[in-house]
Amino acid sequence: MSLRLRLLLLMIGMVAALSVLMLGIQLNSLVSVWLNHTAERAASTAQFVKSYVLERAQERASNIQPPPGDLNNQIRLWRAAISEDEELPDLLNSTLTQTRSIVEISVSGERGRILASSNPDRRGRMIGGMLPFKSLVDMNPFDRFLQVLRGQMDYENRVDLGVPGQKEAVFTIQVLVSSALLRDAIVPEVYRTALASLPLFVFSILIAWVAAQIALRPLAGISQTIDQITRGESMTEHYPHISSTRELAAVQEKLRFLGEQFRGAQMGATQLRGSVERLLERLEEAIFLFDSSGRLIVCGEPVERLLNMKRSDITRRKIEELFPASMPVGAAIASAIVERRPLRDTQVGRLILNLDFLPDGALLLRIRDAEGRQLVEKQLSLSTRLAAINRLTGGVAHEIKNPLNSIALRLELLRSRVLPEVPEANGEIEVIAQEITRLDRVVRTFLDFTRPLEMRTKECDLGCLAAESVELIRPQAELAGIRVETFGLDSPVDVRVDDDLIKQVLMNILSNAMEAMPEGGHLQINLRNSGREAILDILDTGPGIPQEMRDKIFQLYYTTKEKGTGIGLAMAFRAMQMHDGGIEVGGGEGRGTTFRLRFPVHDGAAE
Repeated sequence: MSLRLRLLLLMIGMVAALSVLMLGIQLNSLVSVWLNHTAERAASTAQFVKSYVLERAQERASNIQPPPGDLNNQIRLWRAAISEDEELPDLLNSTLTQTRSIVEISVSGERGRILASSNPDRRGRMIGGMLPFKSLVDMNPFDRFLQVLRGQMDYENRVDLGVPGQKEAVFTIQVLVSSALLRDAIVPEVYRTALASLPLFVFSILIAWVAAQIALRPLAGISQTIDQITRGESMTEHYPHISSTRELAAVQEKLRFLGEQFRGAQMGATQLRGSVERLLERLEEAIFLFDSSGRLIVCGEPVERLLNMKRSDITRRKIEELFPASMPVGAAIASAIVERRPLRDTQVGRLILNLDFLPDGALLLRIRDAEGRQLVEKQLSLSTRLAAINRLTGGVAHEIKNPLNSIALRLELLRSRVLPEVPEANGEIEVIAQEITRLDRVVRTFLDFTRPLEMRTKECDLGCLAAESVELIRPQAELAGIRVETFGLDSPVDVRVDDDLIKQVLMNILSNAMEAMPEGGHLQINLRNSGREAILDILDTGPGIPQEMRDKIFQLYYTTKEKGTGIGLAMAFRAMQMHDGGIEVGGGEGRGTTFRLRFPVHDGAAE
């Protein structure tokens, strides 16, 4: 379920809940009014009957001669008068018919025995106990409504009539209220109220839906922005329906910036994965299987790169021919064979040897490059640092750019207001303006480096690209006394690259090489095709790069030159990663510098 749909349902649900709450309040008010009205009628009826009983008892007792001598005889006389009064039941019945909810009115005497009642069958019985009607009125609205709907109980309103000095009441008037009659009176009113509220409820839902549609319309742009981020599309295009609401427009802008960062991270991950794959290819072990006589039976493809020979040329050769004992590797292998001692990760020079003795006298020899792992670790570490710098500088640059523009505008406004009155402030203002310009240039550099690049790859001849770059720097090299030599650029080596990016990489490295030889020197560019990759070496005779600096030269903003920016080699490293290639630095202090660029050879072009 989409965010927009959830918010729409939430808003409609809130309006519906509010409407139901208002309807419940209205129904509760209706029930309360009916119950209070019934309570008042029951109380007034009881008081009326009480007054009548008192009047009739005194009237009948006054006609008896001689008068009783004590109070107890007087009370018995009163009760007898009420019990024998034939008009009282008719009065109770006529009073009963005036109220819809009252079902019975009774008058009891000694010990609660009924003397007169609107129900003739009740005369002579005990009055019994019921819940007071006030308990129904005092219930919480929900329970009270349920009790009325059930209609299973009767409630009483009881009034006692006594005389001073007597604990027991002379008469008790009981007015019974039926919840069933209350239900019959209230439920039709409840239905009418609910039906009258239904159109208002539907209208409220409709208004809520229309209002939610209008309020949530800007979310469509945000939803499309999120979809675009998910698909990894470019976020440079602005949607035509940018929200007029400032807050939502800010959210859309932030999402676009997040999309650019996310897309850049995806591209960086793709580049890193390609670089790792290329490195792992170079880490493949060279595997040799020799028979019991020491002749090579089977070998893997990496053997060709290790020995620089084709497998067809070395098959059936003996192990001492491939690895003479005069060489360190051959000596280690020969010693192990003589002693029948397996080799486990034995390092000889830059190679790591593993030798296993198989049944029937066969030998399994595995050789891998010891420097490969260190190279992978360096490349991964550098890629990780560049990715971290990429994320950091991208966010910082965007946060600085807008305030920086505002500062520049305010400075120009300050210049126009202050200089006419204080001309000597011009120097200070110029210093500020120059620093703002310098900071703006740094921010733009940040953005250039962090912005995802759109590569336009095509099949190119790497030799032609390198030759074009060399011709561009040759005039400058001749003026500086630098002799330029090229080897292998005439041989076609087809690669699939973005030619503009690769030219930029070559120009950065060639320019650095010439700057490293201010007194002149020798610049050499070599191109060769190893079969699976094209290798371009750029060598100079400058002072070289110390070993401790080689891991840093590809880091952003690291430079050893006074006026260097530290951008060129970082961008070169990034560009080579994007092409699934690699860049390495060699040489040594005082022995010049070698930059080696590796490119995957285009399918069908490998020799």
